[in-house]
Amino acid sequence: MAESRLEWAGEEAALAPVRTDPRPADSPRAQPDERSAGWATFSWAALAAVAGIASALPLWSSELLPFQDAPQHVATVRVLADYANPVLGFARWFEIDLRRLEYLGFYLPAAAIAKLVGAQAACRVVLTLVALALPAAAWMFLAAFDRDRRLAVFAPALFHTATLYLGFFNFVESVPALLVVVALIERELREPRRARALILAAAGPVLLWLHPSALAMALGAGVFLAITRGESWRRSARALAPFLPALVLLAVWAFGALAHRDGVEAVAHTTANWLGPKRQLLELLRFGDVLKGHADELCVAALVLLWLAATLVPGRHQKGERSWRLPLLAAVTFAVYMVTPFDIGFMGYIHLRPVPLLIMAALALPRLAPGKLTSALLAAAVAVQVAYAAKLSSVYRAFDSEAQVAELHQVLRAAAPGQRLLALVYDQQSALVAGRSFLHFAAYYELDRGGRARMNFAEYPWTPVRYRRGNEPTPLPRYWEAHPAWYHPDVEGADSDYVLVRGTGPGPGPRFQLRAEAGEWALYAAVPGRAAAR
Repeated sequence: MAESRLEWAGEEAALAPVRTDPRPADSPRAQPDERSAGWATFSWAALAAVAGIASALPLWSSELLPFQDAPQHVATVRVLADYANPVLGFARWFEIDLRRLEYLGFYLPAAAIAKLVGAQAACRVVLTLVALALPAAAWMFLAAFDRDRRLAVFAPALFHTATLYLGFFNFVESVPALLVVVALIERELREPRRARALILAAAGPVLLWLHPSALAMALGAGVFLAITRGESWRRSARALAPFLPALVLLAVWAFGALAHRDGVEAVAHTTANWLGPKRQLLELLRFGDVLKGHADELCVAALVLLWLAATLVPGRHQKGERSWRLPLLAAVTFAVYMVTPFDIGFMGYIHLRPVPLLIMAALALPRLAPGKLTSALLAAAVAVQVAYAAKLSSVYRAFDSEAQVAELHQVLRAAAPGQRLLALVYDQQSALVAGRSFLHFAAYYELDRGGRARMNFAEYPWTPVRYRRGNEPTPLPRYWEAHPAWYHPDVEGADSDYVLVRGTGPGPGPRFQLRAEAGEWALYAAVPGRAAAR
């Protein structure tokens, strides 16, 4: 069913699919109706943008981001941006390998921006653009499926979710692109166009460069939409043909990822691990659980209640042709989520990858009624997100105090630049946000002083920064960083110039002496000629 131009006029229009005024569209009486519809569309787009801006503001309210993997990403961007700096000494420890295509969509733009504003601000700029892109991508997604675009006001709530707080910046960046590509596929199935086909052909590799799972989901969604569209197989094949090069790239990547899932030089032997149906369901319900306390649960509950209330307002539109396809897409995505494993080797939290598409498809299901009540409920959803953003900003500022940022910089300044640092983080969790927020704080040595910190994303087989051949460090067991008790001074300690310690636990051994201490942070330096205890 073709969408009515008056469908988005809210209380100013009757939302009738057929114009009842027999006069031409350019007649004096017709023009005010079109102007009011256009103004209503602009107003709802502006409200969605307000929610997007609000979701981005917490990123700029603190010095450190409270996301688990954030220090690793910031350090990687610093290496890429300042690789040739002799003081920082990155070239001594690392090599740049741009053949590792995945994740380049985040790291390369961030590295370019970092040359102007620094790595910390560069990562925030890219994440801000992602937050602003979410409502725009949702608007396109809703329009492509003839759904009410006013529902885009809920889309920014997808930003502050588990994948961001785990620090999966590359995946978070891929979500708006995934929604846009699925929307373009649906439009191409309805009305093939050469220009759109070229855009889709370019979008496939872009999704791979952002995150391979986004490309896999786009391909899966495209096949589903083609099968359920009811068009001839030739038309469906023509719509999906632009993805053939991307499909080949994805197959090559998948082969390499599985072959190196236990490390670049390790023999691949680990199998997939599943959480089980009960825990998988709980993980879905906790997708928005990112804070300690109940502010996040209250925000999610308020948004769900407002969404349900808006769907129940009388006067909703009749369903369009093949409107069952979107609910079925949501159901199939849910099924995919339920059977997706948690991890395979270094590839972790795989099960979370389908969740944003699942939520967006479910969000788009209702047909909303016009009128002031619906508008008030949707505006209230924006107000809830603005209030939640204010709460997040206060939490982020409190995280700086909890992390003792000044003390951290103080002890790191006591280390010489360009050396090797290892971290023993005994107190890994924050009292403010979910996850192990302090797990990767060793990476701030690379940001402040250069050199090589461990553990390091260079140990993963798909990041563009890898260890320099011939100068690789002692291999660490998988998840070593989460288990500081595994540390041995003759193994990891022998390959380190400094050891950064947070929390209460054993020190790095007699080979090291305390160099600096402030708050919960302590820096130990290796003493030349002093052997470790055996």
